[in-house]
Amino acid sequence: MRNLGHCISAILAFTLLNPDSSQYPDFKSALKCVTALVDFTLMAQYRSHTPDTLSYMESYLQTFHWTKDIFLEFRTSKATWAQANRQDRELREVMADQGAKEVHHRTIANCRLLADQERVERSDRRADFIRRENHFNFIKMHYMTHFASNVRRFRSISMYSTVIGELAHKDQIKDGSRRSNKNEATLQILSHYGRQHALGIRLQTIEPLSQVEGVIVVEDSGMEMPTVPSHSTPHRVLKACMKNTSMLTELCTVLDIHYSNMIEEILRFIRQTAADDRRLPADPAELGLLPVEGFAQLEIPVPDFQETDRFQIHRARCTGTKAFRNGCSSNDWLWVQTGGEANYEDLRGSVVARLLALFKIRNILSEAADVHRVALVRTLDPINGGRFHIPSGHIRVGNRIKGRDMRIVSIGAMIGQAQVIPSGEKQWIVNHRIDLRTFNEIN
Repeated sequence: MRNLGHCISAILAFTLLNPDSSQYPDFKSALKCVTALVDFTLMAQYRSHTPDTLSYMESYLQTFHWTKDIFLEFRTSKATWAQANRQDRELREVMADQGAKEVHHRTIANCRLLADQERVERSDRRADFIRRENHFNFIKMHYMTHFASNVRRFRSISMYSTVIGELAHKDQIKDGSRRSNKNEATLQILSHYGRQHALGIRLQTIEPLSQVEGVIVVEDSGMEMPTVPSHSTPHRVLKACMKNTSMLTELCTVLDIHYSNMIEEILRFIRQTAADDRRLPADPAELGLLPVEGFAQLEIPVPDFQETDRFQIHRARCTGTKAFRNGCSSNDWLWVQTGGEANYEDLRGSVVARLLALFKIRNILSEAADVHRVALVRTLDPINGGRFHIPSGHIRVGNRIKGRDMRIVSIGAMIGQAQVIPSGEKQWIVNHRIDLRTFNEIN
């Protein structure tokens, strides 16, 4: 269900695309209801709140309650269905008895007309009964109203998450059981968890030991160990080296990219970089002689929302025309930072781009022989200037109509993976509710 909440609003926006005049009010209410509920759940996951975030959370919940009746017809229980069928059967018998008494005084046309009227009446009564019996009066729907007040009283809701207990069950029981030989597994599980716990305590004890000028001094031993920052920032890493990509021509052949387009984009990239000794040569002939190494994966560390010392690793793949895991080719969508936050309205300087090539190129013609880690991407243009599409509540992007759509960027400009959903010809819906960080930066 958690994964469903990350993508359902964008999928629903695509499914309810372009309704006619009779469908538009219902489709709008359904989309507004689902979007408000997803926004509420995302806001509830904040680790710290302000009065503004709590007011947003209450506003989203209020919008959900105002619009949730659009789904009321799908809340019919088995007992309600059984009672509706019984009521319909009794009504049909009553109508049949009345019709049998008056059948001698009717023509065939009148009988058919009366049967149609009775069928409509039974259907209306059945629908009215189901509508009266359906409700959203269950405990999970009610306790959401207490979220904001509980945050004001007890702080973050995540402290009371049951996920902690579920993870403890995995660490304390399942991992030990998996590593046991299944013979007297209870003792082995306890022993395994005891060792893991002792090692964890030891690692936590080492860190606060006295540190002098970058070393840890172990008391009563005279030994010194160099210290490592406990919260070092991970770097972007290129992985999955591709074969037969030692030159630009070979890389273009493997990825099915025209060589002239690649050279043209590299030259544009060179002109945008600062003029120094480490810059790549601006001569196409010299560029073609530089050693190149292609890769199929880029690991991008993305800091967690409200926890900048913790990182999620986004693994962006780029296989060109080659199949990935016996399936189709995999060329992922990414967020690329192309300017300041004032650009592209709600996108705040970020654009969605498809990854076409990952490679590093070494400038052997310079004394430093620097390595440049770059990527070739195909960028999409934000529709409506990057502002939200009001009916769907999402930002839309499409293929660039004018100008070049391919560009070379440094891997440092890639800030994470993006999720887009096709909506029509050469257009996509950007799902900014895929995680808390993206939701907070774009919303």
